[in-house]
Amino acid sequence: MPGGGGAGGRREDPRMKPGTPQHRDLFCRTFVETHVAFEPEQLPWPELDEVHLARLRSIPFWGHARSIERRAGTMVTAFARTLDDPVIRDAVALQGYEEDRHGRLMSHLIERYGLEAAEPASEPQPSGAKDEFLVFGFSECADSFVGFGAFAVARKKGLFPESFMTIFEQVLYEEARHITFFINWWRYEEARAGRDRPLGRTLNALRYHLKAIQTTVGTVSNGPPMPKVDASELIDGVSPALFLEAALAENRRVLARLDPRLLRPRLVPRIATGLLVGLRLLPPRREGKAPVGSTR
Repeated sequence: MPGGGGAGGRREDPRMKPGTPQHRDLFCRTFVETHVAFEPEQLPWPELDEVHLARLRSIPFWGHARSIERRAGTMVTAFARTLDDPVIRDAVALQGYEEDRHGRLMSHLIERYGLEAAEPASEPQPSGAKDEFLVFGFSECADSFVGFGAFAVARKKGLFPESFMTIFEQVLYEEARHITFFINWWRYEEARAGRDRPLGRTLNALRYHLKAIQTTVGTVSNGPPMPKVDASELIDGVSPALFLEAALAENRRVLARLDPRLLRPRLVPRIATGLLVGLRLLPPRREGKAPVGSTR
């Protein structure tokens, strides 16, 4: 799998100021050059025993993930057709292809391992509007961070064979490429429009993150019910602090594979870091409270 750019050591290139042609060429070229050609059906999917199959089937959101990826592929492809800049248009079109491929990968995963995943009711076709792409992009920044944490915890707990985890390593790398491309594209557009001041930029990002949450809640509420499964084995022993630590570490690891001159999504990791600091400041939980009058 590609390393994509260097992971460290190079000084930031002063020409890579957001909004410049050099910045645009860097984030588009990096995205295109780190694309990996593969077909989901041809990946080295391992045979899973009953223990691992049961664990896989205890994850309830496969159908929801497939639906999101399918819709993303359609929407991003439609958005690419609205763009005038051929350099950016080609990169966004490639992302649309990769999002659609993620949907096909989820479909193959569901079929191969016999996972329960209801098909959603027919949804309105995405318009490909810029605002729709923005909401999706910020949603992907948050979703990827959670995915990084889940992947790191699953690997640490040894829940699935390494041959299975390796397939999803590639998926996570593509998600890292997507969110890095998105943030650089957004900063490029904001700078060109004269809206690149830190405070305004942060407030704007928060606004789109809130829109993304509302969209996700609406999609889940209106979609088919998730299967009722017992996921206790997956989350046993995983505290909020442990999950945040894993997500932050995995986020750094995966994004380090991309060119260090590129901007990285920062808002979600910073919020997670703040939450982690707050959790560490809490007094330790007592295992239990002695009954009144007890001599313990």
